[in-house]
Amino acid sequence: MEMDLQEVSSATDRFPLYWILLGATVVAILISLYVYFFAQGYDFLIEAPCSVATNECYVRDCSEGDCPPNDLSSYRVFVVPAAVFGSCTDNTCTNVCSPEGNPCTEVACSTQEDVQCLGPLAPQEPPL
Repeated sequence: MEMDLQEVSSATDRFPLYWILLGATVVAILISLYVYFFAQGYDFLIEAPCSVATNECYVRDCSEGDCPPNDLSSYRVFVVPAAVFGSCTDNTCTNVCSPEGNPCTEVACSTQEDVQCLGPLAPQEPPL
């Protein structure tokens, strides 16, 4: 009978620790739910088609099959806030990332290291 009382006594001594851990877990879950579902305080990186003739573009070689499912060999990268991402009509968010009133931020190729950039190409002069 004496061991049973000791087990009950040690369990009640540790009981507040369980409540503290449970409370901390619940608080962490609630904060995560708020940040990711309500405040949407994160961003998406979006690849959009790019014309090398008019814009500075990221370039990758798709001949070896190393391209993502969008098969873009020349592309631009935009940072799109999660709160605006729901308004995108397609995976490139071209309707949201327009020049006027733009909530998106473009990540310029020239600011990145270890990537291949191309463009804008200078117009060629017509032959004489």
